[in-house]
Amino acid sequence: MIWIIAWKNTWRNKVRSLVVVLAIALGLLGGVFSSAVLKGTGDQRVREAVSRETSHLQMHNPAFVEDNDVRYVIDGAHKTLAAVLDTIKVIESWSPRVKFMAMAGSANAGTGVMVLGIDPEKERQVTDIHSLICDSCGSWFMEGKVMPVVVGQLLAMKLKAHLNSKIILTFQDMQGNLTGGAFRICGIYHTSNSVFDEMNIFVTRPDIIPMLAADPGACHEIAIRLKDPGMTDRVQQTLKSIFPSLLVQNWKEIDPLLGMLNDFMDLWLYLFMGIILLALGFGIINTMLMAILERTRELGMLAAIGMNKQKIFLLIMLESVFLSLTGGVIGIIMGLLLTWYTNHIGINLGSFSEGFEKIGYNPILYPSLSLIYFINLTIMVISTGILASIYPARRALKLHPAEAIRNE
Repeated sequence: MIWIIAWKNTWRNKVRSLVVVLAIALGLLGGVFSSAVLKGTGDQRVREAVSRETSHLQMHNPAFVEDNDVRYVIDGAHKTLAAVLDTIKVIESWSPRVKFMAMAGSANAGTGVMVLGIDPEKERQVTDIHSLICDSCGSWFMEGKVMPVVVGQLLAMKLKAHLNSKIILTFQDMQGNLTGGAFRICGIYHTSNSVFDEMNIFVTRPDIIPMLAADPGACHEIAIRLKDPGMTDRVQQTLKSIFPSLLVQNWKEIDPLLGMLNDFMDLWLYLFMGIILLALGFGIINTMLMAILERTRELGMLAAIGMNKQKIFLLIMLESVFLSLTGGVIGIIMGLLLTWYTNHIGINLGSFSEGFEKIGYNPILYPSLSLIYFINLTIMVISTGILASIYPARRALKLHPAEAIRNE
């Protein structure tokens, strides 16, 4: 019975209640959608970084990570390592890489680059760089090409080179001797990270290893892609135990800034919504205080005819919860629908693409939030209503029945 009375009391002053409900709904709509944009952007950046730059796991000779010296290779990359990696079912694919710094020069310009010597077929199963080469920009290491190289669009522009242009790579081999070779651009890729595009070039391992004077099976890095990203930590620990002499890093350790952003994002979303709900809570308190002042005589009569303090407190609390929950549910549903719609069509910020790509983000945003976030947000809204009811309810309990009845 008291629940029905509380619900009817909520709508006594329809205009005032609707204003509060609308304020709560719009506040939550803005908060939910802003959170979805932040979360979606962060998740998208992580997905792109893992699929193009870091992979889920990487294995190195520890000395190579310290100073990037080409002499520090992974021994037995195609023997013991290959046998183990191929037997771990959760590993989808892996790719050995030769990795070193070099000078890239064309007929018009020169710059420093990171060279990745790869097995093209293995690499395309670990990263999606091959899919980022448009039809008019060549291909991913077609057979028959002599000394092919795949470069980023920004690097090609910096070198003033184009498809089929020749570039010269100059670097040190295993013995410290200056060496190099001429390569021809067979493909030009473009990612959402301009720094990556400007720095990284891909050549084949069979072409680059003789120039380095290295063993045919030598590699500096093994990139690993998993079927289930949730198994990253477990697979990392397994590989560490099997190969204690190698450094096994997950993507968060390879890119600490990206890892920190991913870990901090959930905390930030709840903190952000907490601030919004705190502000809305004061609006609820103000509304309930006004309602109590208007109903002082009524509350006094309820106390005089025997309604105990616990029921009066419950009545005020339920009115606050109904008020906040009505606005909260409307706001959350509107935020959910807007998030679902924009997640499917994307938010194109192409006019700011240059700025976004400078920091590694895609200018087309796809907002997203997990279901657990909406469940937790509903709990937060109910908690806000309960907390906002405490002060008005205490004011109601302090009313003296005799004085309250005489109040006009």
